[in-house]
Amino acid sequence: MSGSDRGERKGKERRIWLLSWREFKEALEDTDLVILPMGVNEAHGNHLPLGTDFLIPEWMAEQLADDLNALIAPPIRYGVVTGLSGYWGSLSISESTLEALTYDVLSELAENGFERVIILNGHGGSGQVRAVSNAMGRAWRELGLRSVMVMWWEVWPELSSEIFGGAGGHAGVDETAMIMAVDEGLVKGEMDEDEVYRLMEGIRPTPMPGSILSYNDEFIAEIPDPEKAKEFARRILERVRREIERILEGWDRQDSLLR
Repeated sequence: MSGSDRGERKGKERRIWLLSWREFKEALEDTDLVILPMGVNEAHGNHLPLGTDFLIPEWMAEQLADDLNALIAPPIRYGVVTGLSGYWGSLSISESTLEALTYDVLSELAENGFERVIILNGHGGSGQVRAVSNAMGRAWRELGLRSVMVMWWEVWPELSSEIFGGAGGHAGVDETAMIMAVDEGLVKGEMDEDEVYRLMEGIRPTPMPGSILSYNDEFIAEIPDPEKAKEFARRILERVRREIERILEGWDRQDSLLR
């Protein structure tokens, strides 16, 4: 995409729910791509908001939409919460409900003219991922709708060590950095190390006995430097954008071969 193309696209309202129906119809003449942010409401230590898992994808969607020439669908803010259901404010729906909801939303997006969907999913619980994956598969088989699910923390796991000198985790330095990019005022003080639970292979409590989850011994329980947090968020966005563009280019080649 040329710089002039990007410049022309800056400043356009991309959030579908803020457009009139006529504006939406006109926007569809320029794109068949939509971003669907989704996440859950669950505990993220005492230092991050309950909505961390959807706040980050919603922010990412707004940062990526212009460059990808995509519209942004109304987010899905409920999902499958299991391990952290022992904390106040963790709100869950069943796996079957999420699968049905996701499929219905994908179906409506297809009905409205979209052919490709980027699902920015901020919650990596197995029930969440399974439900969304099943809905995506059904949408492809029954509707011919192409979709990709992006879980940003898995795209470049080594980046936390490169920038912060240690590993991230649930409510760790990586998620904290992304929330700082959204709004530094959402970070509510220091990490409480008593809230950190180190997961071990072969041992899985339900519910989790901590709301900050460490997955390896490199985990660091600290709030990142603001400048490093900005660098981390910028580089994550760039990597996600590049990977999405690779997929879109592949789908375009696929279409040309099948015509």
